[in-house]
Amino acid sequence: MTGGEPGARPRSARMLHEWFADGLARNPDGPALRILDRSWTYTEADAVARTWAAAVGTAGEPAAPVAVLASKTPEAYLGLLAALYAGAPAVPLNPENPVARNAAVLRAAGCGAVIAAPHAVGQVARLLQSAPVHVVLAPSTDRAALPAKLPSAVGGARVLTAGDLSEPGRATAWQPPAGTPDDIAYILFTSGSTGTPKGVPVSHGNVSAFLAASLSRYAVRPEDRFSQVHETTFDLAMCDIFPAWAGGACVCVLSRLQALDPARWVRRYGLTVWHSTPSLARGLQRADRLAPGSLAGLRQSVFAGEPLLVDTARYWQRAAPDGVLDNIYGPTELTIACTAFRWHPDQDLSDPRYGATVPIGDPNAGMEAMLLAPDGAPPDGAGELVMTGPQMFRGYLDPAQDADRFLHHGGRRWYRTGDQVRATAHGWVHLGRKDAQVKINGYRVEVGEVEAALRETSGAEAVAFALDAPGGARLAAYVLGDPEPDTARLAERLAERLPPYMLPRHLWWLPDAPLNAHGKTDRTRLREDAVRRLGHEGEATP
Repeated sequence: MTGGEPGARPRSARMLHEWFADGLARNPDGPALRILDRSWTYTEADAVARTWAAAVGTAGEPAAPVAVLASKTPEAYLGLLAALYAGAPAVPLNPENPVARNAAVLRAAGCGAVIAAPHAVGQVARLLQSAPVHVVLAPSTDRAALPAKLPSAVGGARVLTAGDLSEPGRATAWQPPAGTPDDIAYILFTSGSTGTPKGVPVSHGNVSAFLAASLSRYAVRPEDRFSQVHETTFDLAMCDIFPAWAGGACVCVLSRLQALDPARWVRRYGLTVWHSTPSLARGLQRADRLAPGSLAGLRQSVFAGEPLLVDTARYWQRAAPDGVLDNIYGPTELTIACTAFRWHPDQDLSDPRYGATVPIGDPNAGMEAMLLAPDGAPPDGAGELVMTGPQMFRGYLDPAQDADRFLHHGGRRWYRTGDQVRATAHGWVHLGRKDAQVKINGYRVEVGEVEAALRETSGAEAVAFALDAPGGARLAAYVLGDPEPDTARLAERLAERLPPYMLPRHLWWLPDAPLNAHGKTDRTRLREDAVRRLGHEGEATP
């Protein structure tokens, strides 16, 4: 990677948009973003982001967070950059999520502006009824196409459309305001056990530490083409976007359907770096969709978000024989990924202590780790992973949610991941969660939030859990007690509260809850019943 200019900040302590400036300097006329057959060069992306930043940065409260309401459109990526240029934290929102949930995020983050994609503009009027902002930016929408209710919904706020941004000389010379690496770069909302999403503010310095640790590992170069499979509400999307942009490479956006045919899109886009969850690769393996050598253009494959099975890694490597494969790990609170393991087909992972999954490896440079036994003492080989270092966030948006998530040891503050790991000769092996948090298609889900939503919509007791199943874990849930609910209607109401990845795949009713010896609902028996209903062997993930 290129070095900084004389007097510039150290690479490990920089503003996130300064990393984009590295890519701009390296490859000004090369593509920074591609969506189907439309590409934006670095110079074009920079000009668009500055124009949008001027629009949101000159209205309302300076540095108030900017919501980016978009899914795999130019707004999702250039809007993220525009928020950074405006000197404001970006708050990605998925238009597919329920309006009530997006409105709750807007309120919790205190957003002062919304950048909306065309397909999301219709949601804005409803969204802002309970979460007013200062400016709505619809940069790809003509004013005539605005919903009739939108201006009245936002009160005195400014509504800017494509025509407003096309005025001659509009702010392409906008300069990002001065900031420090301690400022917040973006806020992501993860599932919360109380039914309220947790806001995770991630600083410029946190992401810079990740980039400084990762770029040398991946040796990003301008001719690279990165797959972009994840929604920007998922922090693993940042693992594609900013390493690519820091190196002058191109981010190639893939829809869900396109991601299911990687061989085609590796060829069409000339992809060199692939990043997805193991579930996607596992599904392709089960369907045997990848012929040997069909991903020969890839030089780097990265998997994250959930356990990667060794046989899935072997299957993928046969399809991408010329590249290397990394398994990375990290909760949002430790900024994208904080450990990494490079897998090789000839490695001997047959030791039963390692299990059938690829290790998650060792900490990134600058990160420190220790393991804790359930009683808080140092464990014997296995325990809860606890980490500290420059990638660790400072605390949740709501300080009350910090309770029990941090540990003070040796004069330092450490984050308790809740993940159980075992130390091996190949680094750590992930053993599962110590609490009621699970991974569904790579997304982190608090089962308690699903149960809270079920209880609220049904008025009855509810139990939810994840079951191991071919293709990855799936959510199942029971509503317990009389009267029998209309489960179809209940599922519809639940979809108004929760994003798609948090909706139970299976929803059943039981008039009586089985009880254990302590008089509590017997979750073990319910899990066993769910396995019988699904007609396959396997254990539920707690």
